[in-house]
Amino acid sequence: MSDTSQFHPLPSAEALSHYTRLFGVGNGSLRDEFVKAASKKQWSDAESREWARLAETHRMALMLLAGVDGDLGVLAQRHWRELPEPERVALKAEARFARRQFSQLHALTGRW
Repeated sequence: MSDTSQFHPLPSAEALSHYTRLFGVGNGSLRDEFVKAASKKQWSDAESREWARLAETHRMALMLLAGVDGDLGVLAQRHWRELPEPERVALKAEARFARRQFSQLHALTGRW
């Protein structure tokens, strides 16, 4: 009787992509697709909800400030989880900076 329990072949690139799609998180993984299907597309998190509430022009401005490259009009129409992770990190950092800076505005926001 041969012992094959010690044999672990390296996965091919195609198998690795399928594994990532099955068990990964974000940007088209089956896990996210099934969660959306199970919740009748009502699933979202706080970040996704805030992004969806922003006007498209404000999304574009935030992307421009964060240094996101590409067609900002098209990118601003994407859902939060459709954006690549590096872009989301840059947008969150820029939003934190903007919150600190805009909280100091008083004269510009007054109604006189």
